[in-house]
Amino acid sequence: MRFKKGNRWKGSKGELRYKTWRRNVFQLNKGRYGLGKNYVCVKCNKKRKTTRVLHAHHIYSWNKFPKLRYEKKNGVVMCIKCHNGFHRKYKFNALNEPNLLVEYLKGNQLVKNFIKEN
Repeated sequence: MRFKKGNRWKGSKGELRYKTWRRNVFQLNKGRYGLGKNYVCVKCNKKRKTTRVLHAHHIYSWNKFPKLRYEKKNGVVMCIKCHNGFHRKYKFNALNEPNLLVEYLKGNQLVKNFIKEN
């Protein structure tokens, strides 16, 4: 992943925190769904050995919920197709309503439980 000038994390400390968060989300996903071998899209169950075609998506939005920004449970792994499909379907409503992700993932229990906790 390349960090271009002008990205929202601005500076090496934010970049490091973001990279750490992303790595933690992927490791959590690998342990839960991939049985320690693969990373798995939570929507379509596409399995991959690398993170190249997978995205780490925030359950609670980056901008609206800064306290949850780097919480590793505030992330799910989706393939590029599912991630783009989610944002195409819900647009800006997804920023304020994390329950839309539960709807899109057809009631994923881990996401539901995280939303109930917060």
